[in-house]
Amino acid sequence: MLFTIFALEVELYKRFISALYAINIVFQALFTLAIPIAIFLLFAWLLVSYASWPTWIYVVFIILGVLSGLYSMIKFIISATSALERLEKQREDSHKIKNENLSRKYSDEDFNQKH
Repeated sequence: MLFTIFALEVELYKRFISALYAINIVFQALFTLAIPIAIFLLFAWLLVSYASWPTWIYVVFIILGVLSGLYSMIKFIISATSALERLEKQREDSHKIKNENLSRKYSDEDFNQKH
């Protein structure tokens, strides 16, 4: 009974951490989209305010910001998903190694020899 409760708590903890990881990826992806747009918008504002460039330059710089932000976001999502896949593979490999070690440690032959 106690082991079942402990297993459920561990599973809930793993799901909670996975949800936090997903939320983190979403916020970082939005951040990588928004920052280039803000930088290009700031640069356009500086050019219009201090260099007397025409105001239509805002449109050009916002489009450039969106394009660079999309590129950055897609690149981040690809790297994050590949890192997640690599992490899951490492977890699976470590679980296999632990299970093999446990099965070697508690094999039938060893059990019969001890008892």
